[in-house]
Amino acid sequence: MSGSSVKNFNLPWHQHDEYWIAVFPKTDSFPIPVQVCLEQAGLHKTTDDGMSVRTKRDWKTTWDKIYSGLKKIDALELVEVSFAPDAEGPVKRADSECKEMAAIQAIAESLWLGDAMLSDRVMCYLQPVIGGNEKIFGYESFARVKATDGSIIGGDKIIAASKILGIEYMIDRMLHVEAIKTFVTSEFNGFLFVNFFPGFIHRPSVYLEGLNETAKSFGVLAKHIVLDFTNSDTPRDIAHVNSVCDYARSRGYSIALDDISSIDIARKLIPDIRPDFVKIDMHLVRKVGEPGNRDVIRALVELTHAVAGTVIAEGVETQEIFQALKILGVDLFQGYLFSPPVPVEAALVRTTGATAV
Repeated sequence: MSGSSVKNFNLPWHQHDEYWIAVFPKTDSFPIPVQVCLEQAGLHKTTDDGMSVRTKRDWKTTWDKIYSGLKKIDALELVEVSFAPDAEGPVKRADSECKEMAAIQAIAESLWLGDAMLSDRVMCYLQPVIGGNEKIFGYESFARVKATDGSIIGGDKIIAASKILGIEYMIDRMLHVEAIKTFVTSEFNGFLFVNFFPGFIHRPSVYLEGLNETAKSFGVLAKHIVLDFTNSDTPRDIAHVNSVCDYARSRGYSIALDDISSIDIARKLIPDIRPDFVKIDMHLVRKVGEPGNRDVIRALVELTHAVAGTVIAEGVETQEIFQALKILGVDLFQGYLFSPPVPVEAALVRTTGATAV
């Protein structure tokens, strides 16, 4: 992955040369054991009731000393903490926004994602989408991070960390761009499915700008890029998803509704959005052998086909499930029966028998 598209991001909690960490008592003053603990972590008493320390960009080292010390004496609930980047002096309570220790600890435990973005360790894995004839229709892209020890971190942890750091839109946009680059430079054909989270998108035109530019620069038709929307069954969220989908379709993109697991949700979304693809949730797919679930899947197929959409079953793991879904009219399939999400090199080998250049 090219670092130029990542390192220009102003990543929260990573972007400043120095930070001031201030800890304040929730009561009038620190208990003596707490004060001693903070002094051992390098903090000093300030003019008000707090204790502060100045750190470099890698503030987690200092934070770990503070957090572990207070946890050891069971004092995490007795204090609150504030951060100030590039401040000229110690933080004052009146000038700061204090947070619970647990909130800052969650951020500290998620910093690995920002570090991975800055050091080009975020990767795009691909999983094929298969037709009933077992030929490849397209690929879905998935985020992965290569940890410093060489292990691979999965998408769920990446999404959770991005939410804690407040960088969902950054990682989302970056992965859209990387997915298109990977798809085109590897000379794959068909449709490219990219995950899309509409909940934090306030201005679709601004959010999709980078995706539009990347698609044009690589000569990819927008209709061959499928924006894989997560769904929600709340009226407010449904209205928002509708508006984002309307804009995306106006720009030529194909639309998929992801993780559909019930007829009630489908009836709220499919007639209005008229998606190009509807993806049946893997938990429903895996229980296709149960009569009630077969009825739901059959109804989802009929509802989708009524708006000229295509049905995709996720989580297909056995031949029995594959055959049962074909009988019910499902059009396309994803799952470990065919391939897990794999690096582009492995996807090339599976597709052509060749290795990536």
